[in-house]
Amino acid sequence: MARHRFLLQTRTADLDWLGHINNVVFGAYLQEARMEIIMRWRGGLRHESQDTVVARVEIDYREVLYHRPEPVAVDTWLERIGRTSYVFAHEVREPELGVVYATGRSVLVQVDRESLAPTPVDDTLRSYLEQFADDGAPPVTG
Repeated sequence: MARHRFLLQTRTADLDWLGHINNVVFGAYLQEARMEIIMRWRGGLRHESQDTVVARVEIDYREVLYHRPEPVAVDTWLERIGRTSYVFAHEVREPELGVVYATGRSVLVQVDRESLAPTPVDDTLRSYLEQFADDGAPPVTG
């Protein structure tokens, strides 16, 4: 499957005092894109005896993004699945042009609900996530 594309409208509340989108808001943009993927899987990742936690988010800022009426695209794809964790890669970009405003990675870990100890990614989640591996095809909007 192709990368998943989430179209996101910037808000005036996202601006910093310099008039561009604040760097901390990009983390929320990546979360919105991740959650659109995650919520499709049985309505989210809180099930039975497991939860999912975010272990790491990293963002590299490439270009300044200003508030505008057109949505910005957040392309997300599965980079890797391990035994207890998986990694999404992200690009915040122009939907039609080659401009990339930021790139990022999010590491999510499956944990036991009571002990919070890492637990293996089960086969149904693994199978679901594998459809988001980047195959080089154009992004598919949710």
